[in-house]
Amino acid sequence: MKKMNLFSKNDIRQIKALGLSLRDVDKQLNTYRRGSVFSDLNRPCTVKDGIVSVTPAQKKKLIALYENDAGKYKLLKFVPASGAASRMFAEWFSACEKGSFGSPELDRLFLQNLRKLAFFILIEQDRRGKKIFDQKDIKNLLEFILLPDGLNFGQLPKALIPFHQYSSGDTRTALEEHLYEAGKYIRSTAGQSFVHFTAAAEHKADTAKYLKAVLKKYENLFDVKYKINLSIQSPASNTIAVDENNLPLRDDKGRLLFRPGGHGALLKNLNNIDADFIFVKNVDNVVLEKHLEKILPYKKMLGGLALQTQKEIFAILNKLEKRELNVAQMGKIIAYCSRTLNIIFPIDISQQSNKRKNQILFSFLNRPLRICGVVKNEGEPGGSPFWVEENDGTQRPQIVEIGQVDKDKPEQPAIWSRAKYFNPVDMVCCIKNYRGEKFNLDNYVNKDAYLITSKNERGQRLKALEVPGLWNGGMAYWNTVFVELPLGVFNPVKNVRDLLRPEHLTRKQHTKT
Repeated sequence: MKKMNLFSKNDIRQIKALGLSLRDVDKQLNTYRRGSVFSDLNRPCTVKDGIVSVTPAQKKKLIALYENDAGKYKLLKFVPASGAASRMFAEWFSACEKGSFGSPELDRLFLQNLRKLAFFILIEQDRRGKKIFDQKDIKNLLEFILLPDGLNFGQLPKALIPFHQYSSGDTRTALEEHLYEAGKYIRSTAGQSFVHFTAAAEHKADTAKYLKAVLKKYENLFDVKYKINLSIQSPASNTIAVDENNLPLRDDKGRLLFRPGGHGALLKNLNNIDADFIFVKNVDNVVLEKHLEKILPYKKMLGGLALQTQKEIFAILNKLEKRELNVAQMGKIIAYCSRTLNIIFPIDISQQSNKRKNQILFSFLNRPLRICGVVKNEGEPGGSPFWVEENDGTQRPQIVEIGQVDKDKPEQPAIWSRAKYFNPVDMVCCIKNYRGEKFNLDNYVNKDAYLITSKNERGQRLKALEVPGLWNGGMAYWNTVFVELPLGVFNPVKNVRDLLRPEHLTRKQHTKT
């Protein structure tokens, strides 16, 4: 069968409407046929071997540096917030279909815990919702919470779900908690706070409307002017789904089945931002206001380390550009690259001429920089920091996901299992060079670091292709500094039950029965 015969005229129109070409889709199909390309793990990153542990004295200096100098630069908070909350409520959807959580005791526990959640007030304030709750009708109550003729939480973006309730009775969504947090440390000397949210295309209008309704409240609270950007993950980053024989799948209407390309597709959104320092944090990693005071110093510490490291790199690049460094000065720069940036050169650089050293050092230093917080691994799903063997024989510190590990090589899962640290997605990105020009971030991607995953969607088995992840393959060739952070900075809400953790409940909510 010829490749072109796979697609009808309607298929071609659908492909072009997404901003894709037949060549793009053909490349995706070839990627499925080629199969996964795995990372070659050498060892997990540990403190003093790929991870920096900051002393209290160093932390104090870095915070002071951030507080004194950060206002001179354009700071921005970047919040990937594209997904719907459907995964968060997966267990509730299942119970809704069955009409119960499986036993009277589990149903009773659900009703008891529901009263503790911030959005319970929305149920109480709705006459229909309150009546259903009082009747303890599990199926109808879940339908009211999840479906469009009720609160519709199953289709809302996670950013717009009320996460927290305060003693005043006010509730805050995840989006509002990010605005509150940004007001605390993302602000210029002119009193501006830049925040960028991503949203799915179908959620953009609702998110924009919500932002417009709440912005004034937080601007008055912090005496700041928010500059908000809202972008969507481009449909052109979607990838075609295939069956187990790598043939295109179709939906129940006969249309080709495309899926979002994963977080890595947001690299284009990041690439379009104009800022000096970009703080990246996931939409669901927020806490109550009282707990934030313990987290903010670490945000400033990461920012201070980004300021300091970028300043050092820029000073070196300016010297390298003039080509006036002697052998001893070159030696100090090589040591800095190894000690601070974990750079391992592909050749014995010490044996090269001064001119060649200059070229190599300039090439390795003139790249985007990321300062990444890592926390102790407590079994959360996600990536971890490893030293990865590269094709040129060197090693690089990288974030690696479990799907990038070759399970057919026994030593690779064994290395994975020894990881002591986890990527909470808490980083500062520096995307401009020493001349103040933006890097083209697409030039620093490992194109082979894609993931092919198996999924079950509405009873249909499929394979899905995810482009290189934003913080693993998408930043593979950035300069990277991993920094140890306390576990308390990481408080994700992956499941609605996570909102029952202490970081998300007031004392009053704890005691509700």
